[in-house]
Amino acid sequence: MTLNIFYINIYPLINEVFLLINSCFFLIFGAIYSSSFKLKFPLLNLTTQFFFIQSLTLSFILILNSNPILIIGWNKLLIFDAFSFYSKLLVIFFSIIWFTIYQNYYKIINFEFWIIILLSIIGICFLLQTYDLLSVYISIEFVSLSFYILASINRNSEFSTESGLKYFILGAFASALLLFGFSLLYSFTGLTNLQDLLIFSTGYNYDSSPIFSVGFFISIMSIFTSLFLKLGAAPFHFWLPDVYEGCASPVTAFFAIISKIGILGLFIRLFFTLTSDNFFNTIFAFLFFVIFFSSLIGTSGAFLQNKWKRFIAFSSINHLSFFLLNLCSLNPNNLNNLFIYLFIYLFLTCGFFSFFNFFYLYKFPSFFNPRFLNSLKFLNFTNPMLSLSFLIILFSFGGVPPLAGFFSKYFVLCSAIYDEFFILVFFILVLNCVSGFYYINLIRKNYFSNIDFIYLPICYSKSSFSNAFILSSCSFLFILIFIDLDIYFLLANLMQTAFLN
Repeated sequence: MTLNIFYINIYPLINEVFLLINSCFFLIFGAIYSSSFKLKFPLLNLTTQFFFIQSLTLSFILILNSNPILIIGWNKLLIFDAFSFYSKLLVIFFSIIWFTIYQNYYKIINFEFWIIILLSIIGICFLLQTYDLLSVYISIEFVSLSFYILASINRNSEFSTESGLKYFILGAFASALLLFGFSLLYSFTGLTNLQDLLIFSTGYNYDSSPIFSVGFFISIMSIFTSLFLKLGAAPFHFWLPDVYEGCASPVTAFFAIISKIGILGLFIRLFFTLTSDNFFNTIFAFLFFVIFFSSLIGTSGAFLQNKWKRFIAFSSINHLSFFLLNLCSLNPNNLNNLFIYLFIYLFLTCGFFSFFNFFYLYKFPSFFNPRFLNSLKFLNFTNPMLSLSFLIILFSFGGVPPLAGFFSKYFVLCSAIYDEFFILVFFILVLNCVSGFYYINLIRKNYFSNIDFIYLPICYSKSSFSNAFILSSCSFLFILIFIDLDIYFLLANLMQTAFLN
């Protein structure tokens, strides 16, 4: 009996325990050796990098060799099922890609940076296994504390300090709103376990008690609003461009890639738990409102940006409307299209950040990373292959056939048409055509603008191979997807089947 309890409680957390032990070891190792007078206070950044990627690789192997069986442990606070299994694989896999892009980023000199990143990954893995409102809140706070530090990791930069402060204030407000929704939901139902809430939401007659229906609706709106704040969906997006711009590039990439997996995974689980058919009409109005403004603000806001970090922030807001459009029908079978869109979007974002990490400007006597989109002028003449890779990524973002981005949007819109959401589809389709103009504008700057300063796209010798590998892999992946879509369908079907089971 003791062995069974140990197995139920420890087996689902082998990966998290392994990463937590490693992060504690790195912290002790760094604190001792970085303050050593005998070793002349060495910089341990490269050593910690090696430990970091070693931990992620072993963690990926550890998850891959575990069995995705259904285990509900820790007094029903955590669940280990096939959905959390594949989601954690996705988190670790894209964390390795993120590390490959930024392993030699010249501004990272603190060994603590990699420890905080590792703690953030642990929190996201916990978030994907939550099965109770209490564990959801604790996991979100664990992740948020790491994110606040990451946002302001560059203490000498006013922009970094400002972004950290904004993220902290908005994150605290979102957490308070989430806690209010959870407490209100518990006061009306007396339940915190997600399985119990699912049974309750599908079997209860909401017309029998108007007071209960109003309270239940307010609690769900508070929970979803908090998650939309965390995701940066419009009109709750106001913090996202400023935080993306103020953070260091590796932190911005981590927020745009890895954190999206955790929050979206949690949102999908809570959405299908708390939303039922007989209560969906009121939820749909709110979801329609968020999709409408995400598409409108994401498209119009990107037109006005001249900095690439703010540009990718508004672009991510626009792409969130496609994610949420899949959920409008409350049909779990549409999750297949959502996961296909998620895979392609994550690879697109990796390619985008890989390009800007690869891309350096020369201004005598030094090199520096560009901040403005105007820096792309005449890139085609200095580095045609780099320019071609960026063109493929932009066309795929815009949904130009036969690239990967077209198929991901096509599947989402087809499922929405099948569910008869014609107004939403028409509106999003028009705005998506409009959004193609600012992608084309970047290509125009790349190929046809007059040059007004001399620059050279340069990369450091140690990071050039890793960046070139990621950028070229993403570019070929977007081109060759129309030849064989089976790999994306296979991964998406695995995720969908895992969630439905």
